[in-house]
Amino acid sequence: MKIANIMCFARCYNNVPKQFENTRAEFELINELNVDHTFLLEYDAICNEDYQNLFKEKATERTEIGLWFEIVEPLTSACGMPYRSELGLKWDYHIVPGFSMGYTTREREILIDEAMRKFKEVFGYYPKTVACWLMDTHTINYLTENYRISALAICRDQVNFDAYTLIGGYFNQAYYPSRKNMFTPAQSDEYRINVPIFRLLGPCPIHNYERLKYIAPGTSGACTLEPAWGSQACSEGLMKTIYENESLAFAYAQIGQENTIGSIKVILDTLRDQVKRILEMGDVMLLKMSDSGELFKKTFPDKTPATAVVATENWNTLDVQSVYYDSEKYVADIFRYEDSIFIRSFFLFDETVEDHYLSEVCKTSDAIYENLPIVNTQLWFDFSEKKNCGMVFDSNAEKFTVKKMSDSSLRVSWKDRYVQFEERRIKCKTDKIRFYLGNKVLRVGEEIVDHNNNGNKFYVNPKPDIKVCGNSIEYEYKGNKYYLNTEKADIKVASDTMIEITPLADDGVFYLYPDTYK
Repeated sequence: MKIANIMCFARCYNNVPKQFENTRAEFELINELNVDHTFLLEYDAICNEDYQNLFKEKATERTEIGLWFEIVEPLTSACGMPYRSELGLKWDYHIVPGFSMGYTTREREILIDEAMRKFKEVFGYYPKTVACWLMDTHTINYLTENYRISALAICRDQVNFDAYTLIGGYFNQAYYPSRKNMFTPAQSDEYRINVPIFRLLGPCPIHNYERLKYIAPGTSGACTLEPAWGSQACSEGLMKTIYENESLAFAYAQIGQENTIGSIKVILDTLRDQVKRILEMGDVMLLKMSDSGELFKKTFPDKTPATAVVATENWNTLDVQSVYYDSEKYVADIFRYEDSIFIRSFFLFDETVEDHYLSEVCKTSDAIYENLPIVNTQLWFDFSEKKNCGMVFDSNAEKFTVKKMSDSSLRVSWKDRYVQFEERRIKCKTDKIRFYLGNKVLRVGEEIVDHNNNGNKFYVNPKPDIKVCGNSIEYEYKGNKYYLNTEKADIKVASDTMIEITPLADDGVFYLYPDTYK
């Protein structure tokens, strides 16, 4: 199943004319292309007569109108709440006051009810799609329990970008979230919210993680399908990666643009080219976002599917490859840089680990959403270390190939070796894994320089405690205990910063099982 959503969203802070003109230009182009599409309106845009008239007069049966749920001053004022912008703004991108986790759980409910009430007053119905760069779990529970929502959406993974960090999430595609943590796929009926969350922007599996580390000098911008960046090479490369390479059960991308960023000419030209490219493929469905949610629920009624995003070629010039594998249990990224093949990102999903802001108010200007780290080269290693990091499978490798082994299994192969991702384990064939634990000593609250984000400083999360115990690598992170178990392998501590995993069987095959202590 291959799906694309054209989703644009509209803000109206300070009633800047350019914002409305950008939205109108996007809407006219998409109507001209005559394809299904979704526009999500922020509360201030819902209240504005220009936006009301545009969508009431120009919407067709191919148009979906939904809610973009950032918190703006007109919304808090309508609810009798102060808008706590330190900059005195009516729209503020910081968590306090611009996002739901910056409010008490009761305040969140009041804000949702008012946004829904106003939307229905203007358009005569409740929206079926609600999205935002970031939403908290209480908000999503309340939305899905009290309104007939078909689809939700949040931002791609990013570290210290804008005012929030999302790291170790289900990469791209869509998943059923846990009632305890919207950033974590559920693993059981008990915890599953039966409305899928889609990841926005169509991120690059090579360059989204560690953004500038493996990219040629002179390249800038976000490596996504966002039209504002206008990179034809990036856009074409990601279209091939997402839709023409192996994706297992489900391939997905969101294209479209907010109305407050970028050159409208660049946006329109890029968006037109992207839609044309999708239509040329022939096997990709362009759907409204709510219809995508309903189709996802019909196709995968019982659980989040295993998916993959496979980049066997780099649209940029460096010699790199990357494969993301997602299941309801974990996400892992196997990566090749020159002659080194290693897992650089590996996170365990535990549906019982709570969102930091499930019941508590976020009181800072930024927020963190994360899963349980097994490997995290982005934060554990210096920016200059490009090879001896993470779980290294081969230091004298060649390009790998990728093959679907079953509906939920994917094999990455090179020479006589492979790494095969399965829903609850990883099957390996290699002579040894050298698991480098990191060359940074990270302390709680330590301020570091982020080379991926123009040298900005931010406060890191603590690194997990990691130790070897029998045939397992044990972790403890923020009070959560979990492990990476091995089968048919020997584990030993090689140094203070490296663990070695060696196969015991003659055929060199062994297994890795990530799990939690219950």
